[in-house]
Amino acid sequence: MASYLGAFWQEMQNQRERWIFWLPVPMAIGIAAYFSLQGEPPLLLGTLAGGFMLPLLKVFYRNQAVFIPFLALMLAVAGFAAAQWRTHNVAAPVIEKRSYTITLQGKVVGVEPQEKNFRIVLEDFSVTEGKLYQDSLPKRVRIRLKNNDPAVPQAGDVVSLRASLLPLSPPVMPGAFDFQRHAFFQGLGGTGYALGNLEVITPRARGEFFFEKLRRHIREKIFAAIDDRGRAAMITAFMIGEDRGISEKDWEIARESGIAHLIAISGSHFVLIAGFPFFFVRAFLAAIPYTALRWPIKKIAAAVAMAVSVFYMLLIGAPIPAQRAVIMTCVVMTAIMIDRDPFTLRLAAFAAMFLFILSPESLMGPSFQMSFAAVVALIAFYESTAPWWKKHFRDADWSKRYALYLLGCFATSFVASTATAPFALYHFGRVPFIGGLAANMVAVPISSFVTFPVGLLSCLLMPFGLEKYPLLLTEKSIDVFMYAAELVAGWEYAGWQGNSFGGVWLAVMTLGCIWVCAWRGWIRWAGLLPALVAVVMAAMTPRADILVAGSGDLIALRAPDGKMWFSTLAKEKFVREQWLVREANGQASRPWPERQLPGGEGDFLACGDMACRIRLKGHEISFIRAPEVTADECMEAAILISKSALKLPRSCKRKVQVIDRWTLREDGAHAIYLTEGKLPRIRSVQAERGVRPWTGAQKKEIINSAGK
Repeated sequence: MASYLGAFWQEMQNQRERWIFWLPVPMAIGIAAYFSLQGEPPLLLGTLAGGFMLPLLKVFYRNQAVFIPFLALMLAVAGFAAAQWRTHNVAAPVIEKRSYTITLQGKVVGVEPQEKNFRIVLEDFSVTEGKLYQDSLPKRVRIRLKNNDPAVPQAGDVVSLRASLLPLSPPVMPGAFDFQRHAFFQGLGGTGYALGNLEVITPRARGEFFFEKLRRHIREKIFAAIDDRGRAAMITAFMIGEDRGISEKDWEIARESGIAHLIAISGSHFVLIAGFPFFFVRAFLAAIPYTALRWPIKKIAAAVAMAVSVFYMLLIGAPIPAQRAVIMTCVVMTAIMIDRDPFTLRLAAFAAMFLFILSPESLMGPSFQMSFAAVVALIAFYESTAPWWKKHFRDADWSKRYALYLLGCFATSFVASTATAPFALYHFGRVPFIGGLAANMVAVPISSFVTFPVGLLSCLLMPFGLEKYPLLLTEKSIDVFMYAAELVAGWEYAGWQGNSFGGVWLAVMTLGCIWVCAWRGWIRWAGLLPALVAVVMAAMTPRADILVAGSGDLIALRAPDGKMWFSTLAKEKFVREQWLVREANGQASRPWPERQLPGGEGDFLACGDMACRIRLKGHEISFIRAPEVTADECMEAAILISKSALKLPRSCKRKVQVIDRWTLREDGAHAIYLTEGKLPRIRSVQAERGVRPWTGAQKKEIINSAGK
């Protein structure tokens, strides 16, 4: 054993140049540790700890056994401090309670076209009529306009409208996606919907919001040239990242077939955005003898590609995925300008560290996780197989090169799909399988060589009014790969549906896969062991037996055969769908029977007009519809669930768990786990998240006058 460990350490020493690839990992651990806390630590905790540790680096520098773990610890502290400061910088009030009808006046800073209306973001708004029940106003709110509103808002307009504001939605169950945290770091303090038509008080100032105006101009040109509104929305998504107008049917096809990454703005878009100007500028300068002999044309082309990438990022609104792609693009082009190899894992390592400093919260989202997983896996794959590709590509004719390109598309899709599978399963409950590979084999070449380049050409021709025919060709290309996507989406093995699992096991899988990608030689395969252990443990994750929505309007229970039954199919559609994905492999919804079915499949559930009695795994749980039966139900049930407020009578001597209106209001959605012969285990959203700046649980509601 000792000799094996010695050989293992010696092999790691032989690959010292690859140690740098691990620098972002401790930073990510520090960021994850910050977001896992249930309370906000003192603001200067991470900064002071890092400042204290920094001088000690020099002390431990010559002792490798101490220096390496100490450096990792300091990087973790740096990640923790970066997350603290980022939270402090974006902190703003949030809506804590649904408002009555109020009149708002504020400045439009964002306009998102949807399938039937617009959604706007108001900044620095005030309440001019009505009351908002809290002590301070958020910095920004997002409001969905009425479907028949004749006004078409523009960024920069000062507008007025009647609306109702809502708090940001908490997770649908413990461990689910935290939209409150996501919106908090976007600067949003609430959402809402308009109750009247929008009125423009002051039009946008000339020259203000240039990129928003340009984005609107491109959108209008696309919709004017394309009659099919669905395809126009998809072209708009491809070109400027506005994907809200895409129909739910098209989104479903894209998700089921595994090509949704092509529609959303991602790294593949920026490869083309940077690649085309790099190629054409370099080719143009190389065609001129004077510049070809005297100028560093490759470096000039790289600088132009960087500028074009930054411009495009600003055009599409600089979303986090675009910022990440631009950072990586700039790292690649900078490496070219200083005569370094750009296609190494150093690219991903430095880009990740830079992004951790700028927006550490992105680590917790699926976009960052999936894109970096794909990039790291692809770099490691092509780094290992580069000699084989060069050998076969060098002397091949055009037909063999095209075959190699198709093989490369297949390999790229397979490696990227495999690398992102754990994250797709964790966040979305589904992994594209055979259908995803088939759809990408068609969609990737078409989108790379036709859809995006021709669409980009149409945008360049818009000032001259010549965009129609390129846009029509772009539409036809989308028709082709969406037809292929629709075909494979219906295949039996198009994708694999799974259940949710704990974030700890996702982290262990990730570390194991990073180990495989970061090292060379035989030691890399040691990373498969923790990854396989995490896969087994994730598959053994217990499923909730009963779920209670935060509103109390929906309850789900797991029948003995594993299927999910719901108290109603008329309310909380989004919550129900998320529960099915996370806890029931996406099975069809099934309502509770009105009455017990003796000897049938519903004999674990007895419902009446006043209450429903659930018998599962030796436990009895009562869903109370009328509070007056509380005394009777508490004599038998271990857990009482009700949308109303419950008060246990003195006659109830047993220890009973109560989940009622006040519990749900304070703690959010609940998940109940039952085990034969053991007490029920109850998890709640608020108990697991704690009190953080984005939960809206820091202060009580205070009634203020309108406009304060």
